[in-house]
Amino acid sequence: NNRLIGVFARLNRMCWRMKFYVGIIITAFFVFMRFAEAEQSYTVKNERFEHYDGVPETLFFADNMKVIGRQRTWNGTMKFLVDMDNEHFKISVETFHAQPGDDNFKSLPMGVQHIPLCDGFKTYFAKVAQPSFVHGENTDFPYIPEEGLCPIPKGEYYFKNLTLKTDTWPTQLPKGNIKVKMTFFKDGVNIGAGAVVMKVEDGE
Repeated sequence: NNRLIGVFARLNRMCWRMKFYVGIIITAFFVFMRFAEAEQSYTVKNERFEHYDGVPETLFFADNMKVIGRQRTWNGTMKFLVDMDNEHFKISVETFHAQPGDDNFKSLPMGVQHIPLCDGFKTYFAKVAQPSFVHGENTDFPYIPEEGLCPIPKGEYYFKNLTLKTDTWPTQLPKGNIKVKMTFFKDGVNIGAGAVVMKVEDGE
């Protein structure tokens, strides 16, 4: 009888442990699903483009990119004066924030420094900007496949009535003005930069 009681006791402990672990798994699953389904708490409106010449030469131009209309869409062209590969060319991406109505931008700990250009376009540009592209309709910028594109070919590429989709962006962003600046380098020398300023507001 004592042996039988011991067996039942062990079975009871095993069942309790199984319930405990199953409970943890179920809880973790629902927490994960909650984050996965979390909606963005903000809206983004394009404010303006900024172009910066290189030193001493400029091989990337975004000087006629503009944000226009009630929908605040991208319009204009970007020019790459040479093919840009991973061997000689790199990019840096910097992010800045300013309070609503203020242009006193302060650097945020987000971005990348001097990453090989093609790798940067594959990792960041293709995931952040490319989902908004309808090739042949709102841009003719070369499509960047999953395996990447290198070099980024020389050319002048248009953007027409382009609105950024933010589905792949973080679920939280600081409210106010966000500036994202991309700087191009050839053999360590600045050859031009472009920046977009966006207004981040509470979601509707």
